[in-house]
Amino acid sequence: MDQYPSLKDAVLDLDPVLINTLAAFWVERHPQGLVVLFRFAWYGPNLEDPRNVEQYPDIQVLLPAHLDAEEEIRGLEESELLGEFNQMQLRPHVLGNPTDQPKWVVKTHAGSQAERIQWRNSIG
Repeated sequence: MDQYPSLKDAVLDLDPVLINTLAAFWVERHPQGLVVLFRFAWYGPNLEDPRNVEQYPDIQVLLPAHLDAEEEIRGLEESELLGEFNQMQLRPHVLGNPTDQPKWVVKTHAGSQAERIQWRNSIG
């Protein structure tokens, strides 16, 4: 797993096509640091037909343990690389987070439904 000094640096190191298709990411605290899982979306020609949606494999990276996940997410959103975020922190031991640590779930380009649709159409 590659390590980066910040969340923004990890995103900027992605291929430009992957940056444009980054749909969501998760940030979890582990003993070795913050583990980030990037989820990408590739869409076929007919966006309304789920059979034409293809997903790029997830990418996992490591950030230093001293970083604060919420501050990293805020800084990345302020950069406007990935539009506005819809984010939530899942408590430990809830559906979607079976770990002992909080987990951040972030959808990109989610400031509004219009932004999400515009983003989706831009990667068709």
